[in-house]
Amino acid sequence: MQELLIILQDGFNGDEVAITVNGKEARYDRDVTTRQLLGMAEEVSVELPAKGATVGVEVTSRNLSAEKKLHGRPRSLLVSIEDGELVLSEGTGREAFL
Repeated sequence: MQELLIILQDGFNGDEVAITVNGKEARYDRDVTTRQLLGMAEEVSVELPAKGATVGVEVTSRNLSAEKKLHGRPRSLLVSIEDGELVLSEGTGREAFL
């Protein structure tokens, strides 16, 4: 198993967020809000199986959802809400917030 850092970035405002790995709920957070000064809401970690995974993110409070199939050994997943859409992209693992 390996750990994946998920960074919830821009566009969150008191939202409920569910994260799944291969269709199984791995995390559920309430009241997720972007801190404007940092451009980040939260950093969370989930366990990934050794061979590839599909990570799903659902903002249940807005009926938004998206999935990303990850290959190899991904370091991080960046998640933001842009123009009413949920956007997921692989990060480098070097993204850091205080």
